[in-house]
Amino acid sequence: MPMAKITICGGGNGAQALACIAARNLGCAVDVYAPLAGEAARLADGIAAHGGLEVCGALQAQARPHCVSADPAEVIPASGMVVLVLPAFAHEVILGQIAPYLDNGVWVGAIPARGGFDYCAARALSSLGPRDVRLFGLQTLPWACRIQEYGQVVHVLGVKETVDAASRPAAAIAGLAPHLEAMLGLPVEPAASLLALTLANTGQLIHPGIMYGLFARWDGAPFDAGAVALFYHGLNEEGVRTLAGLDADVQAIRRRLEPEQDLAAVRPLLDWLRRSYGPAIADPSTLRAAFVTNRAYAGLKAPVRELSPGQFVPDFGARYLAEDVPFGLAVSRAIGALAGVETPAMDRVIAWAGERLGKDYLGRDALEARIPQRYGLEDLKALMAFTKEGEENDC
Repeated sequence: MPMAKITICGGGNGAQALACIAARNLGCAVDVYAPLAGEAARLADGIAAHGGLEVCGALQAQARPHCVSADPAEVIPASGMVVLVLPAFAHEVILGQIAPYLDNGVWVGAIPARGGFDYCAARALSSLGPRDVRLFGLQTLPWACRIQEYGQVVHVLGVKETVDAASRPAAAIAGLAPHLEAMLGLPVEPAASLLALTLANTGQLIHPGIMYGLFARWDGAPFDAGAVALFYHGLNEEGVRTLAGLDADVQAIRRRLEPEQDLAAVRPLLDWLRRSYGPAIADPSTLRAAFVTNRAYAGLKAPVRELSPGQFVPDFGARYLAEDVPFGLAVSRAIGALAGVETPAMDRVIAWAGERLGKDYLGRDALEARIPQRYGLEDLKALMAFTKEGEENDC
């Protein structure tokens, strides 16, 4: 499936890593749509100063994107694939910006898709009429990475052994997967549907679950830099219990839906860690050990903000709650509610996160999350019909 060009939307850690890796791996132009104010100019300046983008650490690559622009009209047309590599809360806005410039037959996807990407994208692109736009998503970002020098160097701490991907129409993933593998340089395993990918979103478990373990009992007092906890390697027993509870809730939803849906991609969390990181984990015997001995997670600290010079507090507005609850945990919980499945751990973590974010995702603010009910999928029958439609048709 040759493509003349792909375009990456975003300017953060994952977008810059993908722009470099895809430009190196593919024999086609790679453009970047950087939508934030000043982002495109800053990214282009960095690339020019460094002579291209560089990925270092657990993965090495050097390449130069063809074009970086803040104008979708300049980079979206003629793209065979457009990939959103940005927080899920930006998906709907960016889809609206790029929609007028999408060509017939284009693939539009998200890395990672997070919860409910298919509902959101189907609505955002519904105005395109007869144009054939196909959707895809990856279950997770293939790399743990951080920008070392903006527009120049991205440091990759770890590379996953394999990633799952799904599409709408669902059967088309078989043909798309080889291209994704060529682009990413690692194995891509097809999942049965984007519903499976929504439930298989491990970020919705890991990030809010560890945040809850670290900060549910925080007394509100600032702390100094030396007391900033390691995030993954600092996983405590409260965090382990919370992760296990969230994992159990997802598996209960999977079991309820599996008679009708292929949800093999919705793996237990420990199985996913072992499969994704393999030899990077020194001790895969237990959930806690798999986190604290995973070298891909080494040195990554909990999100904090500086309240005053040298004094820090948890950053509850960081994406670990602000993205992974309304675009992750709340979505799976809502699917569970449609299926009549109780989700006590999800309810507890969503309620706690909501208090920290000033939101009630279990009540008055539920429709601010990317739940199926927000898109008119009010019962299990409607959700299954939408998923079934995705097995046969485009968006």
